[in-house]
Amino acid sequence: MIEIKYVCSNGEEYNLIGDKMKPTSGYFHSYEWNPNTTERKMGVTVNSFTKDPAVYEITLTVRGRVEERKEILDKITDAFERDVANLSPGRIYYGEYYIDCYIYKSSNEVSGENNSRTDCKVEIYCPYPFWCAEEKRSFFPISTEPKISSDYLDYPYDYSYDYTREKNGVQDWMIDHFQSSNFELIIYGPCTDPKITINNYPYQIFDTLSAGEYITVNSCTKTVTKNLGNGTMQNIFEKRAKDKSIFEPIPSGSLAVNWNGEFGFDFTVFKERSVPKWSQSTRIQKEKN
Repeated sequence: MIEIKYVCSNGEEYNLIGDKMKPTSGYFHSYEWNPNTTERKMGVTVNSFTKDPAVYEITLTVRGRVEERKEILDKITDAFERDVANLSPGRIYYGEYYIDCYIYKSSNEVSGENNSRTDCKVEIYCPYPFWCAEEKRSFFPISTEPKISSDYLDYPYDYSYDYTREKNGVQDWMIDHFQSSNFELIIYGPCTDPKITINNYPYQIFDTLSAGEYITVNSCTKTVTKNLGNGTMQNIFEKRAKDKSIFEPIPSGSLAVNWNGEFGFDFTVFKERSVPKWSQSTRIQKEKN
């Protein structure tokens, strides 16, 4: 069974599909693009597409004794209301995909034999109408000390060069997606002016990191921050390389990742789609009495 949950902006999680509660109607697999066109003598020319915020209508059916149902509904309503009041979106997770949202409308109706269940109909408002699955890859620093390994050649004679792993880091990475993706990059110290190239495109920051410090680059929010060892965070947006945008989306397909091997870093790629993948989903069917 696919996992469906709501994660409040404060981190609290609410499982929406379980023994006491489950979605019994609704559908996350609908979307619409709006074409921007120029009229021609015959038809139109499509210049671009835009998208409105997404709205989903879901019915959450709660079972159990009346007091149990009241307690469950009070908890999830408080979570929904907290996020609306704080203007901090929560997240709906549908399998590995999530979408940021506000649950801003609700109505309740008692149903079933002997009033055994409560149907809570909610509307989910998604300002940014894309579902996201994250793909994370960690790249580790490579020791500058010579290594003897069965994977690499070390000649038994007194040659001046040992055939060990080179200092520079070189890694292959395959991104299975249909388009380029936004990302979060975290670079860990110690290092100076860290530079990473992906398919020969450079991502670089002109700054020095000590051990325990790290830099975070987020292409969605267009931010570059530095976290110091004492927990202080600095805005170092102006220290990014400016000849090539450090926020350039990560391309899909086969990638060659290169760096000098002296530092480690994490890349998290945000693979966005209009709907969650069909291959990991099933439609929420109307539950029978």
